[in-house]
This record gives sequence, C-alpha cells and structure tokens, in this order.
Amino acid sequence: MLSMLGALAGCSLLDHQKTDYTITGIDGLDDTQAYAQKILDNRLATPIEEEQGSDDFARAETYREAMLENDLVKAMRARGYYDAAVIYRDDPQPLTGTFDIKPGKLYHLSSVRIEQSGDEHDISHVTLPQKGDVINAVEILKTQAALFKQVQKKGCYFSLTIDHSLVLDRASKTGDLVFHLNTGPQATLGAVNFRGNETVESDYLSKMVPWTEGDCFKHASVETLKTNLLETGLFSRAESTLPEKVNEGAQVPVELDLKERDHKTVKAGVNYYTDTGAGIHLGWQHRNILGAGENLDIAIDANQLGYDIKGDLNKPYFLRDDQDLTISAGLNQEDSDAFTETKLDTGAIVSRDITDDLSVSGGVKFALAEIEDENINSSGTETYGLLSTPWTLEYDKRNDVLDPRKGYMLTASAEPFFDMLGEASPFVKVQGGARTYLEVTQDPGLVWAMRLNTGSLFGDSSLDIPASYRYYAGGSGSVRGFGYQEVGPFENADPVGGRSYVTASQELRYKFSPEMGAVAFVDMGSVSATATPDFSNFAIGAGAGFRYYTDFGPIRFDVAVPLNEKENLDRNFQFYVSIGQAF
Repeated sequence: MLSMLGALAGCSLLDHQKTDYTITGIDGLDDTQAYAQKILDNRLATPIEEEQGSDDFARAETYREAMLENDLVKAMRARGYYDAAVIYRDDPQPLTGTFDIKPGKLYHLSSVRIEQSGDEHDISHVTLPQKGDVINAVEILKTQAALFKQVQKKGCYFSLTIDHSLVLDRASKTGDLVFHLNTGPQATLGAVNFRGNETVESDYLSKMVPWTEGDCFKHASVETLKTNLLETGLFSRAESTLPEKVNEGAQVPVELDLKERDHKTVKAGVNYYTDTGAGIHLGWQHRNILGAGENLDIAIDANQLGYDIKGDLNKPYFLRDDQDLTISAGLNQEDSDAFTETKLDTGAIVSRDITDDLSVSGGVKFALAEIEDENINSSGTETYGLLSTPWTLEYDKRNDVLDPRKGYMLTASAEPFFDMLGEASPFVKVQGGARTYLEVTQDPGLVWAMRLNTGSLFGDSSLDIPASYRYYAGGSGSVRGFGYQEVGPFENADPVGGRSYVTASQELRYKFSPEMGAVAFVDMGSVSATATPDFSNFAIGAGAGFRYYTDFGPIRFDVAVPLNEKENLDRNFQFYVSIGQAF
C-alpha cells in the first residue's frame, strides 16, 4: 500500500526548478516591493518547459526573462509609476539574475469624473477616487466594480457597461480619470430553453432556474443558473445565449447550451492504520440513474475487522425545491475486541436546506443485527430488530469540505431506538460536535484546526444497550495514538463501551509548498459508563504527520503516541495513512 502511494506521489510531483531572481531599486517602497515580488513569484510558479513548451531550454529561459521584465513594468504602472523602467542583469547560472527597477516619479490624479449615457443614476453611495490620490489600478477597478453593482441593483438593464479611461500628463505627472457608464433598455427575464441535455430531463433542470418569468433582468441571475447546472456534476459545459437586442420592457428568453459529462464514476482507495490494518474502498456512482439527477452510490469498505457494503439513492427536489430524499441499505460485519456484529439495515432520510449554510434532516431506519458480546451476555449472541428515527441539524460555514482553511461547522443529532424483537429496552443517542478552522497565515499557509465532539446514551444501563451501539473512542477518527476502541471502560481486558463520551483535537497544519505540508496534533478523549460525560479521566495522544496535496484531496500520513492511560494498549504508537484531513 505504501508503495502504491509512493508511486502516486512520484507521478504527481514535478522537480522544482531552483531560481534565484532578485528585485532591486525599490527597497524603500514596501507595498510596491511586495506587489512586484508577488508578480515575479506567480510567473515562476509554472515550470519553464510548461510555460514555453520548447525543448530549447536557453531560448525558453530568455523568453521568460523578457516576459518577467514586461510584467514588472506593468506592475509598476499599476501602482502609479508610469515612467518606470526595468533593467535585467543576467547571471551565468541558469534561472538566475537581477531585475533593477527605476521607479521614476509617482503619478497622481488631477481630476475624476463620470460620463453617463442612457438613464441618469445616483452613484452617491459609491466612494470615488479623489483629486490628488495616487493612480492605483487596483483601486480604480474596485471603484468600477462598485459602480456596476450600484447601477445593476437599481435597474433591470439588458446591457450595462462601465469602463474607464486615463489620460496622463507626463510633464505634471498627473492623470485625468473618467468612468464611462452606459445603460441600455430595461427588460425582464423570460423562459429558459435547454439544449444538449440528452439524458437529463428538462423538467428537472427547470427547478434550478433562480427566477420566474417576468422578474427583473439581471445578468447575475443567468450566471447563477449556469453555476447551478455545473455544480450538479452532470455537465462539463453550460453556455448561455441571449438576443442581441431587446426593446424597452421586453421579456428576454435564455438559451442554455449544455454538454453532458459521463454520469458514471468508479472509485478505489486504500488506507492503512496500525489498529485496524490495511483497508480498501471500492465504489460505483451514477449521478443520473433515473434521468432527473438521482444519485446512486454503491460502496464497499473492508479492513481486517470486517466489511461494510452500502448503497444510497438520493432523489433531489423531493416534494420541495429545497429538499432531498435518501434511501439507503447496507450489510455490515465487524469483529472487534468489544463485540462481533452482523447487521442488515435500511432507511429513508429527508434533508432540507433551511439556508445556504443550515440544513436539517430526519427519517426512519431499521436494523436487524446479530451481536455477540460475551463479556456482558452469558447467552453469547443476541438478535435485535432496532427501529430508529434519526434527526440531525447541521450548520456548515467551512470554505472547503476536504481541506478546510477557514470557517466552522456545528452539528447536533438525536436518534431514539426501539427494539421490535424485545431484547433491548428503548434508548436514545444524542450527539453534538463543533469544528473550527483559523487561517493564521496565507503564504506560507498555516491553519489552526480544532474539534470537539460529545455524546450521551439515555436509557437503561450500559449492559442493556446493544454492544455495537455504545460509545467507543480511540483510533484515527477520535484519539490518535490509541488503538481502535482502546479509550473507555474495559472488562476482562476487552473494551465494553460506555454511555457518554467527549473527544477533542487540536491540529496545526503548515503547508510549505502547493503539494506538501506537515501537521502537529494533540487528541484527547474520555468514555464513561454513565450518561453524563466524565471530564476527569482523559486519554491523551499526540503526534505529527505529513500531507501530500492532490486534486482530489490531501493524502494523510500520521504517527501518534499515547501520553497516558497505557495499561490496556496493544502497542505504544499508531500509524495512519488515508485520504483527507483527520477532520
């Protein structure tokens, strides 16, 4: 498995070319120096052979250096130095040299005005550059965008353009800035005609249209529709066509030309944890199985403890535009130190988006489980028919699912269980969790990630709750450094689980290149026999890891050791290899 990951890394990592270009001449201009350095770094981020596409390295190097010289001249002008000159001094060593910048005098605005054609608009809410300000291209473009947003908000213009012109006076080192605002007729949004959707039903696509016929015309609404279509994963292209001209008050029809992508995906992955051994993941997905965006996902996960075969069918826009239905079925077998279980389960869950970040779900599940718990049940094996009604609330403000750098996520769930076969008394599982991510620095990237999870089981004593439904901790998903189920109560040297738990993690993630990073972490957790969590007896583990970042997510290599509570451990370290961050 490690050799497979090594081969993967070898295929993706490019040999980074060592460069030693420096910028001189503007050392006292801190902001401008940083801006010019960023321009230089962005150009150098692309390997020279990829940028030029030439086998002649010397010619490609000369071409790049000329482009860098041109880029730096443009950068200086963007900061108001319109007389700037850049002199390049080459070095005998490849990809080495000095760009000496002569900035010249700084240019300032001598006047700022707006010229409007079409309707007159109140733009008093937009802060314009002032006479005497430094001519800064970034600030001018920000003002231009603010003007566009202000005018668009107040009208339904089919055509709206805002640009600017700048006339320089070289003698006085000043410039006259004019914003040109042009508006055409006002119109409304009309019907949408989809083309190219060979297997995806148009009725399904119509549910993604963010307007009703007759709504105020906004180009942003058309762009939102295109984004909605592409985010389904069903299309590789979504291009809109509008009429060249419309009359005042006309309804604008929208033509959407689509290109479907392959709706089927085969997935495979491997992992290795010292406590659960080598694991494999196989999956097959069809994102349009019934023609209206229904997603069928079949997955098989297996390791040395057992296997999990699961199938999920998701139906979007179920009864409401903001609601999904997921029907699931699975077969699971696990043989751990705490219990042996074979389980067949099925369920139906309805999920609803309350806002863009807040969602709620609820439904019904049934599991037929045969569980052997010799530590507790003298009869050995018991069969349960557990009917449950799970409810979940989730608030997700993370900027990325696989590799978050900012934001936070809050979850809360409650699931009552009733044993239809009468072997177990009713019980309720309640859980809550919080994750937060703080981007300490952007370049190089340093992220401080934190996680807190807790849960309680309400009902009879732990002995009356099926063993596989009790709480356990330890392993890759909770307290690293401890093996699977090694945190919590033990009996006869085997884990027996508990009725409550608390786990917490802190992790510093340092990304020192686009492809590679390192982490340092501390995890802690406690499992108690009572429904109230015990905060006085925590197992603590700590470690470090390496990350290799790919297009589909980071590959994770972690090593952790237990710092206390070592009496029931099989080994004094744990090793984890998988895809995705720990949390």
